[in-house]
Amino acid sequence: MYRYGFEVKRTSAPTVTKSMRSAFETLKLDRLDVLHAGKASWPMADKIRAVPFSRMFDEVPKLRRR
Repeated sequence: MYRYGFEVKRTSAPTVTKSMRSAFETLKLDRLDVLHAGKASWPMADKIRAVPFSRMFDEVPKLRRR
């Protein structure tokens, strides 16, 4: 089972925060996607990436139900 985390930011240029790293470690996530108001995707850190909210359904894989 994979553990995905999501955070929503109003900014168009989010940066990795201490709380993101803490959540990543505490929740033992496999990946964290930061949804933002901009237009581009980019890797923010290992297993953390920025994804535009407008492209969420194109770039975030569908999550399967158990």
